[in-house]
Amino acid sequence: MMQTEQQPQHQNQLTVQNSGSLSFSSHLSKEDEEISKSALSTFRAKEEEIERKKMEVREKVQLQLGRVEEETKRLASIREVCSIKIFLFFPKAKRFP
Repeated sequence: MMQTEQQPQHQNQLTVQNSGSLSFSSHLSKEDEEISKSALSTFRAKEEEIERKKMEVREKVQLQLGRVEEETKRLASIREVCSIKIFLFFPKAKRFP
């Protein structure tokens, strides 16, 4: 019986404590608001900078992949030409796939 009486009392204390801290946090001073706005602004600026750098890296990677693709094609054609020349000069040689 004693435990059931203590539980509601304990819950009421928590409610009072929570509502007290809620009312305190809703009354931020002007200085606190300015600090919060400044922190948010700084955070957003950093976020935008990260996005810009991400895009720059993505563009560089795409350019590099394009170059690699072109070089791969060029090397494949060189290999084909070399394979044909070897076959012409050495007909008994095995041809590369």
